Amino acid sequence: MNCFDCSITGTTTPAVAVCHDCGAAVCLEHSFVRQHHLTRTATINRIIVVEPAARFVRCATCTAADDAVHRDSAPSRRHAERHTALRV
Repeated sequence: MNCFDCSITGTTTPAVAVCHDCGAAVCLEHSFVRQHHLTRTATINRIIVVEPAARFVRCATCTAADDAVHRDSAPSRRHAERHTALRV
C-alpha cells in the first residue's frame, strides 16, 4: 500500500500506517502520532487514567481538522461538556 498524500503529488512512497480517522494510508512524512489517555471507572464513579497512554496515527488533513476543533473550542465549554458526559 502506498501513501495517499504522496500519490496526490505524483510520487510513490510505501505507507507505514493508516489514519485513525479517515483510513487513508500514510508514510512517515505525512503521519502524526498522538497519545490517547484511556480511562476506566473505579468505585463511586471515579475516573482513573490508565498508563501508559495509547497511541494513534492521523494523516495531515485529520490532524489539522482536529487541531482546529480544539483551537476554536472555549476551554470552559469543553470542561463543562466533559463533566456533563460523566454524569449521564
